[in-house]
Amino acid sequence: TITTNNDDTQRIQHAPNAYQYIFTPNTMDFEGAAKRLAKDQSKLRNRSKKGGLVVSAKAKREADFRRKQQAKLRAQKQEEQKRAEYQKSFITNIQRSHLHAKSLASPDLMLQPTSIWGEGDKIALPPSVLEKLTSSMMDDGSNRAAGNPWIFRVGIPNPEYTFPASPLLATMKVPKNFTVDDDRMGGDDSDSDDDGGDDDNEEELRQSVYLDEMAHKYLAYTHCTVVEFTQDEGHVGIPQPIAKALLDPLRRRAEDRSKEIPATRTVDPAAAAASPKEPSDEDADDSAMDVEHTNNDNSTSNNKEDQSDKTPGHLAYGAFDIPDVPLEITMVRLPKGKKCTLTPTPEAIRNNFYALKDIKLVLEQSLIRTRATMAIKDVVHTWHRGIKYDMTVDKVIPSAFDAITCINTDIEVDIGESSVPEPVTQPADSATTATSAGMATGGMKLGGGQTLGPSSSSSTMPPTSNLSSSSTTATAASSAAPIELIAEPPADQKDAVCTVQLRSSVGTGRRRFDVNTATLKDLFHFVISILREKGDVATNASSIQLVTRFPRRVFALDESNQSQTLASCGIAQGQEMFMVESRS
Repeated sequence: TITTNNDDTQRIQHAPNAYQYIFTPNTMDFEGAAKRLAKDQSKLRNRSKKGGLVVSAKAKREADFRRKQQAKLRAQKQEEQKRAEYQKSFITNIQRSHLHAKSLASPDLMLQPTSIWGEGDKIALPPSVLEKLTSSMMDDGSNRAAGNPWIFRVGIPNPEYTFPASPLLATMKVPKNFTVDDDRMGGDDSDSDDDGGDDDNEEELRQSVYLDEMAHKYLAYTHCTVVEFTQDEGHVGIPQPIAKALLDPLRRRAEDRSKEIPATRTVDPAAAAASPKEPSDEDADDSAMDVEHTNNDNSTSNNKEDQSDKTPGHLAYGAFDIPDVPLEITMVRLPKGKKCTLTPTPEAIRNNFYALKDIKLVLEQSLIRTRATMAIKDVVHTWHRGIKYDMTVDKVIPSAFDAITCINTDIEVDIGESSVPEPVTQPADSATTATSAGMATGGMKLGGGQTLGPSSSSSTMPPTSNLSSSSTTATAASSAAPIELIAEPPADQKDAVCTVQLRSSVGTGRRRFDVNTATLKDLFHFVISILREKGDVATNASSIQLVTRFPRRVFALDESNQSQTLASCGIAQGQEMFMVESRS
């Protein structure tokens, strides 16, 4: 390096030989450097040739593994997306094609409940809902409600709900032909599952999955119709039966029964705004003198008000508890009912429900006035001559959604067996009882222009007491003649076998009979044996009669029919329940 230092310059100038030595070309071995470079490059090339294939295979395997992992993750993501779309499509399809569900707002119509009078399932909605329904019908170009009442699902949404919540829905297999863009549930399979046993099972599975998802979505829900569109905007009027159904813990899933739904009672805003004036000391004596007269006037006016203001649909301030949370209102279309099972409540039995002579008339008159829908676990209110008989809905057919509509349809009603024994009543007179053999069994049919039979005005008697004390029972039991019972049919025999259930004031019994061989005398022998077993030994076959609940049939033993078979008397294969009554 040549610097500009004067001393160095002078040094270099005075030492030219040193400068020449440093930069002489003879001291640079370019040829040796080139050979060494070529040698090093040759070694690298040889080394690359020996190990190059191994390195490339390993890198290829790693690259293939990464590609497969990425493809697997993409496939899993697509599968999850496909499953989520299928689950949404599944619920949407059922609500649209089966229930014709229609949201009344976006995303959902939420209304604050208030209490109204009514003994059925009729709610009151704001006028905006009516405008929405009518405009929707006009846009559709068809009368959606032709022949069908407006039915609504009213429910309390579960705040912890996330879709999908049902384990059945989460584990459902996605059909192979389902695509994300498919607007139908499960692709083509959803439209072809209409016939055949396997298709019926598939349909039942779909319905059970849907009901399970709804049970997770709502803390409680029921169905109803509308009585009028007069509620304030943002509010829905619900009668007491609807409020009780929403607040009843037994109607919820077992996991949700511990969750408390806040309840309240509505307050008349006019009464709440009024501030009562505190009485002064001067008026204390006058107020005390007039208190009796005022109370009498108030009681009279309140009685009149109670009678006049309980019109269905009118506000019922403070009359009963209602949910203190917004309710979700969704329009649906329930299947028309064909059959249902109603079981009287213990209170109805204590009110002598089984003594009613025309249950069909009682049910028709009550249901027509108060009900448009019936769902499992609903409590149906019926009346006869001012006496209330509540009945629980235990079964409905069609059972697809555990609810039916009872408008413009014929419904066959079976009276279910209650766990509370009914009181023994006076036997019906000959004009209202049927003793002929061969009478058809089964439920009664409501609606459809059926001719109603005349109702009986005979009154019922209170339950009778036991006829003998414990001491006389023991004496009579020792002297009672033994009764021979016909043998029951073999356990594997199914045809022509009737299981008889017996109910009396002293106990119950159960026995199987072959209706083609067992006689009416054999049946009464079984009854007497049960009575004696329970301690009633003073009763004989000639002093009692057997009565079915509905249709009411009376069987009395005499010389003319004691040898007749049960089949010839109208007792068919299946099950029969008889109540023991005293003959007049």
